[in-house]
Amino acid sequence: MTIRAQPVKSLFQRMSRIVRESSAEIGKQVRLKTEGDHTEVDKTVIERLSDPLTHMIRNAVDHGLESAETRTAAGKPAQGTVTLSAAHQSGRVIIEVSDDGAGINRERVRSKAVEKGLIEGSAQLSDAEIDNLLFLPGFSTAGEISSLSGRGVGMDVVKTAIQSLG
Repeated sequence: MTIRAQPVKSLFQRMSRIVRESSAEIGKQVRLKTEGDHTEVDKTVIERLSDPLTHMIRNAVDHGLESAETRTAAGKPAQGTVTLSAAHQSGRVIIEVSDDGAGINRERVRSKAVEKGLIEGSAQLSDAEIDNLLFLPGFSTAGEISSLSGRGVGMDVVKTAIQSLG
């Protein structure tokens, strides 16, 4: 097993390019912060994590982080931060993608789900249930289609890929 184990550093380094390209494309100032890049996992896992992580990083840059103007108006630095971390925990490797944006706009997610007929307008959903709507096939809150979002190929693909890894 130790022969196949490799640090996630190479994968994390590829994600810095994704952040640079995505942020330049939509005109946001974003930096990538990595933690635990010496955490080792099986090399097959590293290969299979590339696409889901790419998608999550792009989502964080596009949807998670506000524009520089909105951030400064809210008292935040103009430059947003996406954090990618890895750590061993209870015999598992935990990889997290987070950002310092405003968080999920649950009202927008809920209204899009009603608009698409995925839920009834009168449905009472918890925050967790609203968050899970993001993983439905074809679901998107993007106002317009771009090269980063709005095509309906989204978090459902990420969820499936991650579940197949266990």
